[in-house]
Amino acid sequence: MNSKISGVGSYFPGTAISNELLTKRYEIDPWLLKELGVENRFWASDPESLILNETQSEMMAKAVEEAIADSQIQKEDIDLLITTSTVPDYTLPTTATLVQELLEIKKCNALEIHCGCVGALQAIDIANCYIKCGKAKTVVIAAGNLMSTYWLREWKNKEIEGMADQLNMAMFSDSASAIVIQESKEEGILYSFSESVGSGIEKGIFLDMGGAVYPGDQVDFSENRHKWSQRPKLIKKHGSALSKSAMEELAEGTGLCIKDLKWIIFPQANPSLLLNDIEALKSSGFPVEKIRYNVNKVGNSATASLFHVLYEIDQNGELAYGDKIAIIGGEASKWMYGGVLIEWKK
Repeated sequence: MNSKISGVGSYFPGTAISNELLTKRYEIDPWLLKELGVENRFWASDPESLILNETQSEMMAKAVEEAIADSQIQKEDIDLLITTSTVPDYTLPTTATLVQELLEIKKCNALEIHCGCVGALQAIDIANCYIKCGKAKTVVIAAGNLMSTYWLREWKNKEIEGMADQLNMAMFSDSASAIVIQESKEEGILYSFSESVGSGIEKGIFLDMGGAVYPGDQVDFSENRHKWSQRPKLIKKHGSALSKSAMEELAEGTGLCIKDLKWIIFPQANPSLLLNDIEALKSSGFPVEKIRYNVNKVGNSATASLFHVLYEIDQNGELAYGDKIAIIGGEASKWMYGGVLIEWKK
């Protein structure tokens, strides 16, 4: 049995947080904002009161509701619900079960993927396998990101220090996106894969605190383990190779001819890195006009970003039945990448 995407949903909380607000209220360096290239980002936390208005599971449930309506299925049809995010709402219970409760789904399999930008692709791979082996007929994937609680707590405690902290605050966005994948006589998901290549390479982006090793005592805070950390030089050095590897493996695994693609949805780290990657591809004759992204308009929502772009293309009427789309992702945590080749059958 084959599988296809039958519905897409997207949700951003509140109103857009502009660069002007970041400069005036939070004293983010205007030079950094210009260099980064993100025009707006979204926070589930109120920028004035700093109160969290929506949890990640609540945002996911709203995106799923839209995807369900788009696919015209019933909640009772869902056999498997997969959530994927960089940071779950809680250590336990899993975010997947919280989304299930909000959707009032009485019974289904619920899985959670703890991953960064590649999580959405891993979820598609799992969904596709479940359907092909007959363990599910309808799978819903909810991808989310909620990081504003970190930046605003740090700002409140006067811990926003230097370019690294400012970069995080300016780059990332809270949001959720979702897709419905169903059993189908038509083949919609043609190929999916993910790889981890991090052995021997230092982690590029990380958050130490919150797990069993650094649960969050006073020592952990004094060592700044509660902060998101990045190694920008390492990310710039290795990040582009992830996109290249993903496209090469997708082509090798499918016999894909890039000229046959309608769109290519690219990793959404930040506009500065993305445009550098695109410029390098342009010089090799790669059809960069097919690359789609929206990180410049809405910020980096980690794994949720890929479905946001798919939703935007679909809503804009830029997809026709039979169009082929490649979605690729790369993640600097421990250097993962993945890809999906889709034939649009919606």
